[in-house]
Amino acid sequence: MKKIVLTIGFAIAAIISLSLPGCTKLNQVSPTSVLASQMFQDTTSLQEALTGLYSTLESENYYGGFYPMFADLNSDNGIAGGYNNTSLNEFGYYSVTTSNEYLQNMYIAIYYSIANANAIITNVGSVPHITPQLLKSVKGQALAIRALAHFDLLRAFGYHWDTTSPYGIPVVLTVQTAEDVVPRNTVAATYAAILADLNTAATLLAGETSRDANYINPAIVNALLARVCLYEKDYTDAAKYATLVINDGAFALADKNSFPSIYTTKLGKESILELPFNQQNPSFYNALTYARPEAASTEVLFIASQNLKEFLAGRNNDLRINLLDTASVNFQPNARTLKYASDITLKDNSAYVIRIAEMYMIRAEALGRTAGLADLNMIRTNRGMVPLQPSDVPDDATYAQAVSDEDRSEFNFEGHRYFDLARTGQVNSVLGVPATNSCYPIPQHEIDATHGVVVQNPGY
Repeated sequence: MKKIVLTIGFAIAAIISLSLPGCTKLNQVSPTSVLASQMFQDTTSLQEALTGLYSTLESENYYGGFYPMFADLNSDNGIAGGYNNTSLNEFGYYSVTTSNEYLQNMYIAIYYSIANANAIITNVGSVPHITPQLLKSVKGQALAIRALAHFDLLRAFGYHWDTTSPYGIPVVLTVQTAEDVVPRNTVAATYAAILADLNTAATLLAGETSRDANYINPAIVNALLARVCLYEKDYTDAAKYATLVINDGAFALADKNSFPSIYTTKLGKESILELPFNQQNPSFYNALTYARPEAASTEVLFIASQNLKEFLAGRNNDLRINLLDTASVNFQPNARTLKYASDITLKDNSAYVIRIAEMYMIRAEALGRTAGLADLNMIRTNRGMVPLQPSDVPDDATYAQAVSDEDRSEFNFEGHRYFDLARTGQVNSVLGVPATNSCYPIPQHEIDATHGVVVQNPGY
């Protein structure tokens, strides 16, 4: 590959076993040289291409395991396990280098999803005999996935917390050739492109009634809009879109007696966007975080830190500590998450991309301590804790810390912590590293391949 990402041409990924309405389960590989005229010759091949697009999200280097897990390892939630893996340790020590192999693979995997989305967006209108309804559905889904991928790149590799910064990410909106090089957009322009895709997707998908969490629907688009607006610090719209999802009626917050079932039930009522895996199409979560009941710490790459264990133990009646294995002598003084402790023969743990709990927490943060406390307490009481009183959060700083703590307790090992610390300006105070470490470096291979057109983040 001559240039890591931006020179990826039209490609359809290996189509893994992922079920969508109207799509059969496939087991084939489409080579990168496949012509658009062949892949989009009829509605059947179009649906296969859409299934292939979803499968790119399931890559081990994206939502199949590594992308979410590194957001916890590169924070106070995790420490690196394994066999003294240098590239893994760089995340554990908050000192990721530009040559890190995991970083490079992550970068490639996410842009690969974008390349596949662009192929569909570009060609869907030329599919013979396509109905207007199918065209809108497929294009809307592809646009939303492209937005998700660009956003995930922005919060990993760009200054997502500063809309005045020039350090956004290369926004790729067309099918690329081997000669194309796309420079970095500003952060503001990156957000604008993401929101444009999501708003267009919302229009195209309007009226669709399905709420299946394993493929894009109107509720998922609204949830993504809520998340993106929160990061952009557009709190009015963040609260608006979170409210639309909460009031949708298709989702329900698990109570204190049932919330552990979130991690053992496929596509439950908490899930807004979930990528389900199965024995034929396993994810990497079990192997990366649990392995087996009697596993040694050297077998597990992503270990829950002593800091996280003590944090949860110090929260009165917080039942979420039960989702940590704090007893195994093999992990002391640390622990391991039990969120992905499936049967080792299955390894079918889902990727929990968006849950309804996040919508309550987004609205709690966006509305502030007066109007948002009820949402914060909704999460607390459904996880065994007593509600906070207004006197417990007498000022904005205290309330912001309460929100941060609740996010940490609820979403640890689901891929949020590092990004939350960065967007709230806490990387230096919590992790003790320079604020320039609030995002990962651009892989050096990309800098070299583009001859410096794609510039590096400050501090790397």
